[in-house]
Amino acid sequence: MQDILSYSQLYTELETLNTSVYDSLLHGDFEGFQNTIVEFISSSIMEQEKFAAAREAYRYSSMPFTLDGMWISVDSRNPLDKPIMDFSGLPIEELNKRDVLPVYAYLTGQIETKPEDSKLAGKRIDALGEYKKLYKNLYKDPSPQMAFSAPLVDDYEKHKMVYINRITELATARSRFYATFDFTCLPVNGMKIIDNDYLRELGISEKMKYLTEVFDNLYDPNKSKNRFTINDCFSFNGFQKVLASNYLQGKWIDRKNWKHYTKGNLPKIPEFYLQLAFYLTIPSSAEIEKFMNLHGYSIKSPMTHFHDVGGKYHILHRDLCRLIDAGIDYNLLNEICGYDLEIKEKRKPKS
Repeated sequence: MQDILSYSQLYTELETLNTSVYDSLLHGDFEGFQNTIVEFISSSIMEQEKFAAAREAYRYSSMPFTLDGMWISVDSRNPLDKPIMDFSGLPIEELNKRDVLPVYAYLTGQIETKPEDSKLAGKRIDALGEYKKLYKNLYKDPSPQMAFSAPLVDDYEKHKMVYINRITELATARSRFYATFDFTCLPVNGMKIIDNDYLRELGISEKMKYLTEVFDNLYDPNKSKNRFTINDCFSFNGFQKVLASNYLQGKWIDRKNWKHYTKGNLPKIPEFYLQLAFYLTIPSSAEIEKFMNLHGYSIKSPMTHFHDVGGKYHILHRDLCRLIDAGIDYNLLNEICGYDLEIKEKRKPKS
């Protein structure tokens, strides 16, 4: 007889899964990456009655760490742990207990978060409540219902904009609790500590090696000729919202497509709708399929292609669905593809 796992245990299982996948990618072990997924699915964890709710809460509660807007690692393997500790007085694990786990616990009905425990968690929970209300009505047919069938639509543009406006509202609501712990590297003695352009071009393994070496050199007194303080090297930008337009730009999808979409012009780019579903954190492949179908696309074909990884392996949409349903972090999925979490719009200075 299979043991019934608690929500706390399921959170640990999801964290362990994402860490194991990340470790395989760090070592370029794509067979190990695949084996991790197969073993997780074969373990019957996904058949647990509470798993779907745990997976949804895990994704909604997540708060990634970013460096100059770049997603940096799964939490348990994060080279930012030392500067984060210096700024906050807490390691990543304790920050998560304070600001992330209360949101997960709230979503899974375990506890009510008290504002004094974490003001940030309290604000995110309030925003999540509004988001859930909007999501509940996303697919409601705006046409007046007749006894046996919906009537023909006499104003297509008006009909279409009902759905688009709902999704636009949903994206706005999502931005209110989709926040990152964001750091900026400061120049030391007039020189950049980290070459961001170079860093963006690196794969997962090379990126972590580069960052680890840089941080080791800064913090190890035997390697660093100058003793720097944390404030010499980094600034903490607080909790930065991730906007839909910036998120899509990070996936090589021009931000103008989002503006066009909100005005009723549907981009003929299937990835636009898939990445929008990731941004909205739609929690399962079945729900994402419903979202894709709303726009005339699908991720359920057994032959269509999602992305290549490692220059050798081809991830089909069927594989993507397995990764989604197992609970792989969407930011990690996009990191595998070489995408950025976001690319912020550079505004021209006012003359």
